Amino acid sequence: MKTAELALAGKRVLIVEDELLVALMIEDFLTDFGCTTIGPCATVETALQAVETESLDLALLDVNLSGERVYPVAEALAERHIPFLFLSGYGEEAIPPGHSDWKVCAKPFRGSELAGMLCAVMGAAVT
Repeated sequence: MKTAELALAGKRVLIVEDELLVALMIEDFLTDFGCTTIGPCATVETALQAVETESLDLALLDVNLSGERVYPVAEALAERHIPFLFLSGYGEEAIPPGHSDWKVCAKPFRGSELAGMLCAVMGAAVT
């Protein structure tokens, strides 16, 4: 197992994704990394509830949830100092103005890319 994947072992990760097959693929990656997954949440409302009630180490956020932007969830996570990563086909354009510190992993992605980016947002050293 690579350093990035080892750094993720035991982390509780919220999945916010409205496409079931994509959510299942993400869940498989995270399970392979040794993470515990929370969700998937398919709406901003259910994701906000999870942020308020669950113990979380990280979150993966699809930017567009059936036409609704996920930014309120990102704001709630930022307020709680919980690292998160956007997943988006929009690339860097998915990040709203004024939030250049927010990071995005472009879809499609490989598990190794996801692991590396999650570690980067956690601030973990990855080799």
